[in-house]
This record gives sequence, C-alpha cells and structure tokens, in this order.
Amino acid sequence: MAIPLLDRYLWRQLRDLFLFGVGVFTVLLLVNHLFTLARMVLQQGAPFTAALELLLYRIPYFLAFSFPMAMLLASLMTIARLSDGQEITAMRTGGISLGRIALSVVAAGVLVSGTTLFFNEVLVPGAEDRYRRAFLRAVEAPVAPVQEQVLFRDQQEGIESVYFARRFWPDRGLMEGVVVNQFEGGRLRRVIEAPQARYLGQEWVFLRGTMYLFTGSATVATSFQRLTLALRRTPREIALPRRDPSEMSIRELRAYIQLLRRSGESAARYIVEVQTKFAVPASAALFALLAVPLGLRPHRSGPSVGLGLTILVLVGYYILMSITVTLGQSGRLHPVVAAWLPDVVLGAGAVALLRRADR
Repeated sequence: MAIPLLDRYLWRQLRDLFLFGVGVFTVLLLVNHLFTLARMVLQQGAPFTAALELLLYRIPYFLAFSFPMAMLLASLMTIARLSDGQEITAMRTGGISLGRIALSVVAAGVLVSGTTLFFNEVLVPGAEDRYRRAFLRAVEAPVAPVQEQVLFRDQQEGIESVYFARRFWPDRGLMEGVVVNQFEGGRLRRVIEAPQARYLGQEWVFLRGTMYLFTGSATVATSFQRLTLALRRTPREIALPRRDPSEMSIRELRAYIQLLRRSGESAARYIVEVQTKFAVPASAALFALLAVPLGLRPHRSGPSVGLGLTILVLVGYYILMSITVTLGQSGRLHPVVAAWLPDVVLGAGAVALLRRADR
C-alpha cells in the first residue's frame, strides 16, 4: 500500500527532529546518572569498566522515557516550521484540512507509543535486572538484615514461579509468610502457601504448608510438612535490592498482583503501575495531537518557542501524573483514574485547541 505524499513529507520532517529530541532528552536524563557513576568510581573505587557497564544498562530505560517527550518536541517544531513557511496555509488552500494534517502527525505518534511500549515490555526489565546485579558487584553493597514484602520470579524447565515472602532474613536463610504462584504455558497451575521456608543444604525447603493444584475445573489442596522446590537462588541472590514496579514488565506486574491479592497485601501500587505502563506510551500520540494547534500559534522566536512550549507541557503533564499516581498508590484514587487522568486532560485540551484552530 502506497503511503500518500503528504504523510511521507510530514513523517520525514518529524523523523529528523524526533531523533534530535531523543538524543537531547536522553543525554539530559543521563547527566544526573553520570554524576552518580563518577562518584562511585572516584569515591568508592569502583572500576571504570563497571561504571561503563552500568551506563549501558541504563540507556534503554532513559530511551523509553525520552520517546514521548521527543515526539512532542518534533511535532511542535515541525508544525511551527511548516506554519512559518506558509506550507500549512498552502495545504489548507489546496483542500487538505487541518484534521488530515493532524491525523498524519498522530499516526507517527501512535508508532512512537508502540515503540515505547515495546521498550518498556521487552528491553527495559532485562536491562534493569542486569543493572542492579552489576551495581551490587561494583560497590559490594551489604544486604539488609531483614527485608519486608520480597517479590521475585524464577524460571526452571518451562515452569515460571513468582515468589512472595512477607519477611526475609538473608543471613539466616529464612522466609516467612511465603506464597508461590507457578505458571505453565502462561496458566496458573499451582499455588504453594507456607508459614516458613528455610535454606537447608543448598536448597529451599517449605515447611508445614498447603499446595493447591488447579486441574481444569477442579482444585486439589494438599497439606505437607516439608516440600523442596527447584529454586536455585541462594539467600544472597534473593536479597538483591527489590525491583521497583516501574522496572517490571506488565506480565510480571500482573503476576505479582495475583500473588499479593492471594497473600492479603495491598496491590494498589502495582495496579497503578500496570495502567501507567499503557498511559505513558499513549501520551506520545496525545502529545502529537496537542502539538498541531500549539505549533500553529503565532510566534517569532523560532525554535526557542517550540522548546519552551515543550518544556511547559512536559512539566505540567508529569507534575499531574506524579500527583494522580501518588493518590492512586495510596488508595485515594482509583488506579485506572490515577494513571489515565493526565492523558484524559491532555487529550481533551488537544481536541479543544484543534477545533478552535480549525475554525
């Protein structure tokens, strides 16, 4: 299917500015992290190669964060540039509506949204996991004597297990209030609950618990005194710093939500994060829509106006997002509303401005 000339022209303009924006925002986000790595090398004596390794592992996270912002910058500056050169006027005189121009820009934004979602789901979780392990190796940080609400996952021979321990003592090799969800082929097959699990003789032994087997429509519950699971991680490996929900994939978050609900713990933070995983990438398309009417506004300061508007919109969006997400995590706002309210405000503002500009 041939892409119309209008779309090819607009996307070519957007592409160059988008790549420029990704570079600018990624570097800005990396600067603060570079100071952290520099202190680690100069003050704690960590190897320079370790700092470089950490930097490389962090890049996917910052890239995913930069994509929506770069889309806003690229859309604003593209429309402003076309407007300055009277190309928008020529297009509209030739019968191309502002809505058609906006549709092309938003289509590019949807592509960026999909790319952001792909990064967050596929690349970022693995890179952040490697980052955390590399960081511990670099600084040889001691682990906390006791950890609360420990969550981790493990995969052995096609069985994915998600573990939750209410309390964990790495030095004693002891977990309390343990719940394990085991999945095969993406379906929940077993749930194991035990008041204690101990690391004995290089293996984890679950004591005096219950195992639930899900076989189609029936559920079979079996009590046990001792149960050894194929968990090969040592207490030290489990004691790695707890992953932040923002570093997890949607699939991991949903597995943890199931597990937290079963153990009676609040899962609000993770539910909000799942919704945010969709809402933030979607903002790239909404930023593109908002940029069309904003870029048409009269300006005489060239790119500086576009950059200033970009910063204002981004600051407003992320401040609102931080407020609603905090309210959602504390249970004072529904998780779906908490994650999507900034996008709704952004979309409503964009549509209102576009309709006004199209009169």
